[in-house]
Amino acid sequence: MSPATILRVLYFLFFCCTAAFIPRMADFCLNRGLTHGQISLVLSITPVMMFAVQPFYGMMADKLGYKKTVLISSLIASVSYLGYLASNSFLTIVATTVIMSAFYNTLQPVLDSIALRLSERDPNFSYGSLRVFGAVGWMIANAISGHFIDATDIRAIFIVSFLSMFLVFVFSIFLSNESAETQQPGFSQAFSVLKNRQLMVLLLCVFIVSFGATTIWNYYSTFMKEKGASDTLVGYALSFHGFCELPFFYFSARIIFKLGLKTTFVITAFATSLRMFLYSITSEPLHVIPIELLQGLSWSLFWAVSVEFVNRVVDGKWLATGQSLLYAVYFGIGQIAGNYWTGYFHSRGMTIARVFLMNAALTFVAVIIAWIFLTKEKVTDSGTTQA
Repeated sequence: MSPATILRVLYFLFFCCTAAFIPRMADFCLNRGLTHGQISLVLSITPVMMFAVQPFYGMMADKLGYKKTVLISSLIASVSYLGYLASNSFLTIVATTVIMSAFYNTLQPVLDSIALRLSERDPNFSYGSLRVFGAVGWMIANAISGHFIDATDIRAIFIVSFLSMFLVFVFSIFLSNESAETQQPGFSQAFSVLKNRQLMVLLLCVFIVSFGATTIWNYYSTFMKEKGASDTLVGYALSFHGFCELPFFYFSARIIFKLGLKTTFVITAFATSLRMFLYSITSEPLHVIPIELLQGLSWSLFWAVSVEFVNRVVDGKWLATGQSLLYAVYFGIGQIAGNYWTGYFHSRGMTIARVFLMNAALTFVAVIIAWIFLTKEKVTDSGTTQA
């Protein structure tokens, strides 16, 4: 198989795994009898691990090679999902989640770094055209998981995650070994990326968007069930998310080239705010489905432009480090804060729809900051940027 084909397969399988458990983790914890406070803690473990250790994993991947990192992480992560099948107490769920998160978190930043390197070597590929296969995996796994839950119980999500992640391990065997850099800078130089003002503004905006959008990622199933939806309907709705992502991931490079980094980012942040506002005013679960058409703008294109922005300002020797910082902000500190924010208000009787309304207003702040402080740049044919 060609490197591009292997990467497409890995993206597909990784997001099959992600789609199975991430949107339903809160439901699993409720099913196990955890309190709202305990659920918030469990949901925060994965982002805490992302924020605490992910930048260092990125440095190690840049130093030791991507193939070895993917092999080790996918194998241990896959086995950890089986631990949930026997986890019935708060402490065992916490322990399993800590182990799973330590290795699950490593994978997507490394896959993104491989995709960026491939797109730099071969102009026939772009990050979005490779990452789109993750959206296909998300779409298929959500539909399957919803049926499995209705036919068995909520723990079926971890069977899907185990099988998908173990296949990531199997197919990562076919990855080529990345050649070492002729000059390896010290770890202290990796933090030089933090001196870039535009990167810091971007990461602030990404944090705010993550803070609000975390309610979509982790409480969507709860939100839909508050409106009377079944697990099957939730599965189809989440599957529709993946369907709506496909064109925006695939054509992301062309859209960013046409609009520029700043304009694209502002549009996607606004789409996130609008999406949550529309959630807050719907009354029937079926009325939510048309809103998911915004998934492509609010997630696929948002993430693609964020990845491309970081790729423009980070030294090539530290691609995994730069992408890991982006992940640490979005999937780390942003989700930590967003989980506790949502859990706090939900535990006091507020519906998820009302939380969405507050989050829509907060996310609009990111739109304003990006519009004022991000420099307008045009992406050239060569893949560079001009102010």
